[in-house]
Amino acid sequence: GGHNRKLVEQGLANLEWMVVRETFENESASFWYRSLRPENVKAEIFLLPASLPGEKDGTFTNTHRLIQWHDKVVDPPGDCRSEAWFFNVLGRRLKELYADSAEPKDQPIKHLTWDYPDEPADAVLREINGYTWPERQQIADFKDLKEDGSTACGCWIYTGVYPRNDHNQARAREPDGPDGPGSHLGWGFAWPSNRRVMYNRASARPDGQPWSDRKRYLWWDASQAKWVGHDNPDFSTDRPPEYVPDWASGPRYGMEAHDGVSPFMMSADGKAWLFVPSGLKDGPLPTHYEPVESAVRNPLYASQSNPAVKLWPRGDNPYHAVGDARFPYVITTYRLTEHHSGGIPTRMVPTTAELQPGLFVELSPELAAELEVAPLDWVVVSTARGEVEARALVTDRMRPLRIDGQTVHQIGMPWHFGWQGYATGDIVNTLSAIVGDPNTTIHEGKAFTCNLRRGRREAAEQRG
Repeated sequence: GGHNRKLVEQGLANLEWMVVRETFENESASFWYRSLRPENVKAEIFLLPASLPGEKDGTFTNTHRLIQWHDKVVDPPGDCRSEAWFFNVLGRRLKELYADSAEPKDQPIKHLTWDYPDEPADAVLREINGYTWPERQQIADFKDLKEDGSTACGCWIYTGVYPRNDHNQARAREPDGPDGPGSHLGWGFAWPSNRRVMYNRASARPDGQPWSDRKRYLWWDASQAKWVGHDNPDFSTDRPPEYVPDWASGPRYGMEAHDGVSPFMMSADGKAWLFVPSGLKDGPLPTHYEPVESAVRNPLYASQSNPAVKLWPRGDNPYHAVGDARFPYVITTYRLTEHHSGGIPTRMVPTTAELQPGLFVELSPELAAELEVAPLDWVVVSTARGEVEARALVTDRMRPLRIDGQTVHQIGMPWHFGWQGYATGDIVNTLSAIVGDPNTTIHEGKAFTCNLRRGRREAAEQRG
């Protein structure tokens, strides 16, 4: 799954041992099958059978911050076990292993509280939520967490998902109904504090009244002297809209401190920021940089690519120069809806693998005509890191670009294929380089340069 697949495989081959937990044997567990000789692989690989979601209790957390509990439906087959079971048993065995040790370095494990039940998912969620110590009373909101040791919490943003010993909010299934506000506060739990819309103070004018009566969300009710609405406010609800902070002994409004009523609670001053004064390694304002590998010069700025980008220049991770004639095309990579976020859950199941049976390359009719490529022909995509082969998908979705008088062709390829499963194909990460974003080190595999040529036309014809 990592960029520059060949480099990753060489690294894995040098491990002493590697543990893979999966429901199927994936490419990580079988990385040496295709391109490495067994005698050159030092690593001993342990493949431990895992459980599918329906075979274990647990939660799903979606990208819109919603946590939903799912119940175990059936027992997993054979020796398959859940992650929670595996790490729970591992923790118990480590405690047993160090029980009689007098070494100072072993004391943290000896004194680690590890009292989970055999099926620990529910207990782990309670612990993540947080509780008082030593009473172990569940905490309802992260504002009640203390720094004096009287509370313990796995992750503060989830505090409230299990606010009482008998109430798992992630299991809640009470929708608003067709006439409700649509925030569905009784369905699952949205971190933090079950807020469905972040910065929801912005839904009302500075005077506390809704910007739109038809779309009212939160507003100040003068008769009750409190904020009311369809969500949990992410601001101080006991302060009216006309609240003015007392700055007699502190910073001025809008400067170094939050005034307590402005909507953007995650900003120090409560205001929306276009200019970020600190924290980003590549500057306070977003701007356009070309990818490290680009077919053109940056048309907007003298700095071609991000000056703070993280690079690993080594012989087995080569980069293309700007406008390198050997790699004239731009490639973009993407996911497929049918791949259910990843390849393993899809390619290993016959009915879902049939939806996307193999790797393909999208290219424009113009580029296809230039290279004499017909639909379903085999083509080879190459970079300095390696090459892959796939079927051609000629489509108007991909259009040539005109940049500074130059025609630039772009092609597209999906991730998530490999040699395991029912639907197979080359691994597109063979093409990409290891390039790190300066703030998070997220790798730049979305856009880089490549070449494309006709592939095994004869073999394709023989296959019919």
